[in-house]
Amino acid sequence: MFTGRYQHKLDAKGRIALPAKMREAGKGIAYSEFVVTKGLGGCLAVFPTEKFEEFVNNFDPEDLEVEQTLNFYREFVSWAHFVPVDGQGRINIPAELLRYAGIKKDVLILGIVDWIELWDPERYKQNLEKSKVDYDKGARVFFSSAIRGRRRKNVSSERSGSEGS
Repeated sequence: MFTGRYQHKLDAKGRIALPAKMREAGKGIAYSEFVVTKGLGGCLAVFPTEKFEEFVNNFDPEDLEVEQTLNFYREFVSWAHFVPVDGQGRINIPAELLRYAGIKKDVLILGIVDWIELWDPERYKQNLEKSKVDYDKGARVFFSSAIRGRRRKNVSSERSGSEGS
């Protein structure tokens, strides 16, 4: 699970060092490769290879009937680059993706549970201001959804437990 917010610098060769916490798959195992592609809002999305393949394979083909979705899918997959992690924990971001995201030197790295986002810090700030995100409103939706999900799990497990009695 990817969490946290970090500020790093891109080196002259277009490489960024991912935080050690984000390079680890758990139980002392480190990711050896990531997939980087266009993200939402002008950022770059970085996935562990397995998670990227899961996202692509779980995509419902019926959704591709909607032209906007097909266009997104086409861009998301065609811009994807498999990037190995070097001995210093860096990944090399292709120049065309850096241009797309407006990343020149400073990089804001955000952990978003299943993936990592790479942002130009100024673009991220502008994106937040433009969307006028109401954090409290979003939080209420998120927490109420999480609570409903937990309740459904509890009810489901209670039912399956009582059926065996």
